[in-house]
Amino acid sequence: MCLESPRDLSQIGEFGLIEIFAQVGRGLGDDCAILNLGGPERVCVSTDMLMEGVHFRLETTSAWRLGWKSLAVNLSDLAAMGASPTACLLAVAWPVEIKPAWIEEFRDGLAACAKRFDCVLVGGDTVKSPGPMCLSLTVLGKIADGKAVERSGGKAGDKLFVVGPLGNSAAGLHLLSSGGGESLSEDDRAVLIAAHLEPEPQVALGKALAREGLATAMIDLSDGLLQDLGHMARASGLGAVVEAEHLPISSAGLQLAKESGLDALDWALSGGEDYRLLFAVEPLATERMEQVCAEFEGRDPVCIGALVADAGMKLHKDGLWISAPQGGYDHFAKNPQGAEEEET
Repeated sequence: MCLESPRDLSQIGEFGLIEIFAQVGRGLGDDCAILNLGGPERVCVSTDMLMEGVHFRLETTSAWRLGWKSLAVNLSDLAAMGASPTACLLAVAWPVEIKPAWIEEFRDGLAACAKRFDCVLVGGDTVKSPGPMCLSLTVLGKIADGKAVERSGGKAGDKLFVVGPLGNSAAGLHLLSSGGGESLSEDDRAVLIAAHLEPEPQVALGKALAREGLATAMIDLSDGLLQDLGHMARASGLGAVVEAEHLPISSAGLQLAKESGLDALDWALSGGEDYRLLFAVEPLATERMEQVCAEFEGRDPVCIGALVADAGMKLHKDGLWISAPQGGYDHFAKNPQGAEEEET
């Protein structure tokens, strides 16, 4: 029996909705579900959807790039657990006006991502849509028993790290939706747009951190740093502090924000869709972790803060400690950041 509730979806939000199903589910609080099918390895499974008009617009993305991104964003979930991709399934609701040539180009982008990360397409479903296009990808990966990095393993005092710039995807979205960028070089424009339309999941890094037991907790940055860090901290029963001045922001992102009268820090904190790994490391393990990052990412990790015993999140900005705003993307919130009118 369904009891009447005065709340609507805009009030409970995306994560309140997930909590409803968590009452009958298992493994709903992490980037992937972990399945024990016997033997020395575990199977990691994750599903993501991309909805036309919410996550992408056909006017601003090519079919090839959409094919790549639809798989890449799911592979980032496997990376956050430290799992090796093995297979994927694709389900699509196709609008009747989509041409076969467009679908073939989409397939080529998907195939390029699948080949790059060794993740074979093994099945799925296809139906006709009377409205917008809807894509759903399910990915499967494997990892040795006991090696998966969950969000809940963090300890007070663990340092928080990312590898690579934050906010580039949000900057790329700004270019696509609002224009501008006259002060940028063509190369910088291309980098920002590619960060949004053609993300590179950090699969090799996630696997290495898990294999060597270097990350105590890990999550991929899909909904914005503050929101995703909040998930990880709460899962670990902790709070977190973030040093705003330490966040790695690209020169291109800074330049575009300055030109547009915006703050690049907002993109880094709440922009979302960076698909970088955020991971916690015990202080004594940082030297080895730095070696792994150099080997698998070709760049140095950046410490952006730490997990702390006190609940909640604090942001150090302009010499002051302030309570971190919620930030990030919530599909069901009223006027969510990154809402349909701004998504591509």
